[in-house]
Amino acid sequence: MNMSSKRTRRALAIVTAIAMIASVAATSARASAARSSDPKSVYFIFTGFAYPYFAPMAQGVTAVAKKWPSLSIKIVSANNSAPTEITDINEAVAAGAKGIVLNPVEESVTSAAHTAMAKGIPVVTLDRDVSNPADRVAFIGDNDVTLGREQTQYAISVLKQRHVKKPWHVVILQGTLGASTAIDRTKGAMDVLRPSIHSGAVKVVLNQSANFATATAESTISTELGKTADIQLIVCGNDAMALGAITALKDHGMKPGTKVLVVGADAQPESLAAVRQRTQLDTVTHSPFSEAVWAVDALANVLNFHTKPPHRYPHGNLIIPMTVVTKANVNKISAWGTPPIIPRLPYGQSQPVPR
Repeated sequence: MNMSSKRTRRALAIVTAIAMIASVAATSARASAARSSDPKSVYFIFTGFAYPYFAPMAQGVTAVAKKWPSLSIKIVSANNSAPTEITDINEAVAAGAKGIVLNPVEESVTSAAHTAMAKGIPVVTLDRDVSNPADRVAFIGDNDVTLGREQTQYAISVLKQRHVKKPWHVVILQGTLGASTAIDRTKGAMDVLRPSIHSGAVKVVLNQSANFATATAESTISTELGKTADIQLIVCGNDAMALGAITALKDHGMKPGTKVLVVGADAQPESLAAVRQRTQLDTVTHSPFSEAVWAVDALANVLNFHTKPPHRYPHGNLIIPMTVVTKANVNKISAWGTPPIIPRLPYGQSQPVPR
C-alpha cells in the first residue's frame, strides 16, 4: 500500500470519528432539550371531597391547568386527614415534585410544608394557611377574621332592628379544630360579640366545633335544643353547618329565620336557596374556584418566571374579594360566589379563566 492510500484511509477514519461524535452530541442535545421542555410536576394536595366546598376548588385547578401546559398537575385528596396530608406532601417531595399547591387540612401540616420549601420546592397555600408564612411563598384566600365579623355583624344589626329582647343567646359552631379558617372566623365573630357580652346584651351559650359538617351541626344543635329553645342566633363557620342547624331547628318545630337567625359562609347553592327562603339570614362569598385558579397561577409564576408576590402583598397574602349575601342581593350571586370569568392574577403573568 502506497503512502497516498494510507493518508486517505486515516483521513476517512478521522472524518468518520468526528461524524460519530457530532451525532452523539446532537442526540444528547435533543434529549436535553426534550427534558427541559417536559412539563414540571406539580401536586395539588387538598382536604378532599368530604365537604361540598372543595369540589369547585378541584374544578378550578383543572380549568386553569389548561392555561399552563408547562405544568403537569396531579390532584391528591387528603380525605380530611392531617396525617394523611403530611404523608402526601412528603411523597410529593420524594417523587421529585417541582411545586406544591396546598390546601392545608389544619395548621399541623406546617412542618411538612417547611420540609418541601427547605428542599427548594415552592409551596402555595389556598383557603387555609400554614402557621408560618415563611413556609410557603404565597397564600390565596379570604380574610377569615373579616368574614367572621361581617357574617356576625349583619345578624346583630337585624336583632337590633327587630328589637329582640335581650340578652340574646348565641351559639357558635366552629369548623375543624386547628384549621386556620375555623380559628380566624371564630375570632371575627367574637370580635363583634365581645362588647355585647361584656355589657350583658349577649350570652354565648355554646361555642363548639361541628367540624364544618352538616350532620355534626344538626346533631349538635339538636342536642342543645333538647336543653333549651332560648336561642336567638346561630353563627356557623360555613354553610354546611348552617344547613344542619336549620334542619335541627325545623325538626324541633322552630322557625329558622324568624325565632332564630342562622348565618354561614361559602355561598353554597343550598344556602343561597335558604337565604331566598329566609331560613338562613346570610352567607359570605369567597369563591373556592377563584382561589384555586389564582393559586396555580401564583405557583406557575414562581416556577416559570421566578416571580413571587410583590411587596404590596404583605407575607405573600392575596385576598379574594368577599360579598355578604342577604335577601337583598342573593339573586345576583352565583353558586359558591364564582364569577363568570375569573380575573387574571393581579401580578405576574396569567390569563382570565372562565368558570
